[in-house]
Amino acid sequence: MVTLVTGGIVETIPWQAEGREEIVEEITRTAHLNRTATLEDVGNVAVFIASDRAGAITDATVNISCGAIVDY
Repeated sequence: MVTLVTGGIVETIPWQAEGREEIVEEITRTAHLNRTATLEDVGNVAVFIASDRAGAITDATVNISCGAIVDY
C-alpha cells in the first residue's frame, strides 16, 4: 500500500465553490516550493508507483505536497 499526500490540488476545486479563493490562497501559501501540486504531478507519481520501477516500495507515504505538509 502506498499513500499519495498532495496538500490539495487547486485545479480540482470547482470555480463556483464558496470560499474558493481563500482555499486556493491557503493551499498556495503553505507550499514551500512557491507552487502547488497539479493533477499532472499526481498522475506522474501514481504511474511511477504503479510501475515495476517502484516494485520495492511498500507501506509508504509519498509526499507530493510541494512542501505544504512536512514529513516527520
